[in-house]
Amino acid sequence: MSQSADPYFALIAPACIMLFGGLLVVCWWMQRKQARSPFLLWLAAGYVLPAMALMAQSLMDDVQLGAAAPWTGVLYLTGGWCISNGMALRLGGKGVSVVAGLLVGAAAVGGLYYFSRVDDQLWVRVQILTLGMALQQLLAVRYMLMANASADRLEKWVFWTYWINIAYALLRPVAVWFLPVQEVQEVTRSGYWLLTLALAVLFSLWFALGLLACSVRDMLGVLREERNRDPLTQLLNRRAFMECAQALLRDARLAPWVVVAADIDYFKQINDRWGHACGDQVLKELAQWLPRQVREKDLVARFGGEEFVLLLTGVQLQEAYVIVERMRENLHQHQFTMLPAGAALTLSFGLAPVSNWETLESAMMQADALLYEAKNAGRDRVQALRGA
Repeated sequence: MSQSADPYFALIAPACIMLFGGLLVVCWWMQRKQARSPFLLWLAAGYVLPAMALMAQSLMDDVQLGAAAPWTGVLYLTGGWCISNGMALRLGGKGVSVVAGLLVGAAAVGGLYYFSRVDDQLWVRVQILTLGMALQQLLAVRYMLMANASADRLEKWVFWTYWINIAYALLRPVAVWFLPVQEVQEVTRSGYWLLTLALAVLFSLWFALGLLACSVRDMLGVLREERNRDPLTQLLNRRAFMECAQALLRDARLAPWVVVAADIDYFKQINDRWGHACGDQVLKELAQWLPRQVREKDLVARFGGEEFVLLLTGVQLQEAYVIVERMRENLHQHQFTMLPAGAALTLSFGLAPVSNWETLESAMMQADALLYEAKNAGRDRVQALRGA
């Protein structure tokens, strides 16, 4: 542990850690429109702030370390709190306590000040700082305990790396008493410092890789959702409906199936009388209302304009007719916010049975033809395939 370390070589470690923080900022930028994306900025700050302190310390001798201890301590401790807050937000919490973070930080900085300005004890400062950072990261433990540890592999990666990092921070002060590091005359030129830097980079790299992998997966999920969702109503679009229907129609446990074509009656009159903004709002509200009328495994999609398509699972045609007829009647009781009182909205429906994936297209054509029969018969009615 008595090897000397080139101070400029030692800068590689904090530079790498700062780079990881920068990558997290890039991930935030790509996901900034998502409600939960700010956690990435907190995690990035948790990397950058300690890296700044580590970079400065790597160029100092022991005397300079003592003089700067309270200030570098603030950077380390704030970074620890930011990591904890970022993890809490990522796990769906409201963030960790600011008051608790300030109390831990004040106690640690006070100890750093005393053992640098009053009684210069370098190794006591090491223990105080490490313990303070561990306590800051422990603030997120209640969210960690509530998290689903049986999630996918990437989530497990991040979950357990965080725990290991806390364990390392707690055990590091103990190691100071068992390793012959107190004999080192200049800590930033010691093998102990190199070992600390190596472990810091190792944990930072391992944790950052897990976070980055999760972020990439989340970004791909967002892009997939954007591809699969109608931008106005957020219902499945035609492509996504066909993909999801293929999976449902190949699961025999969900048989039999019925496809439903639905269309808003006189929708053009809504746009003409009250404007396209009103029409768009009606479509959005209807898109929220329709899924509540069916079961979780059933599909609801917007195929364009005022046309919607549903795939009902586990129902015969007669049962589906009863379900859709009830939907039609329930719609009479729903008041759309943008429509004036007394202005009713109605739907016309066409129903056709589906026997398997290969017959879905023909069944949809049948349901569409039945929908127009319902329109021609006076609208606001349900038309099912006869003799099925």
